[in-house]
Amino acid sequence: MLMKYNNIIKTYLGAAKVVTPVLKINRMLKYFFLFFFLSTHLLFADNKLMKYTPIDTEESLKRIQEGAIVIDVRYPNEHNKIRIENSHNIPFKEITVEKINSINPDNKDIIIHCTAGITSKKVADNLVAQGYQGTIYEMDKGLIDWVNLGFKTEQGI
Repeated sequence: MLMKYNNIIKTYLGAAKVVTPVLKINRMLKYFFLFFFLSTHLLFADNKLMKYTPIDTEESLKRIQEGAIVIDVRYPNEHNKIRIENSHNIPFKEITVEKINSINPDNKDIIIHCTAGITSKKVADNLVAQGYQGTIYEMDKGLIDWVNLGFKTEQGI
C-alpha cells in the first residue's frame, strides 16, 4: 500500500518538474504580451481615431434637446420611410467633413446614427480620419432602439 502512494507522489512530483518549465514559458508569454500591449498603446497614443463618443439612445435624446444636429447615414429611401425628427440625411458612402460643415456652420455637436449602430461607428471613424474638428456623438444602438423606446419620429418625404 505504501508503495502505491510513493508511486503516486513520484508521479505528481515528476509532473511538477515537467510543469515548471511550461509555467515559466506561460509567465514569459504573459509578460511579453503585456509589454507589447503597453508599448503599442503608448506608441499610438496620438492616434486620432476613436475621437468620437458612443452614447446610448436616452443620452442622444438629451443631446438633441440641447441642440445637437442629427445626421442619419442610412440610404435616402430608408430615411424617407422613418427618421428622427429634423434629422439630416447624408448617406454613409457620401459623407464628408465638408457636407457636415455645410449643414452645421455653427459647429454644434453632431449625433450620427444608422439603423443599428454599426455603420455609424464606421462613419464616425471616417470623419475623425478626415480631420473633423467638432464633437461627434455616435448613437450606439441606432434607430431601432430609438423606435423601441417610443421616441418621436417622422415618416414620409
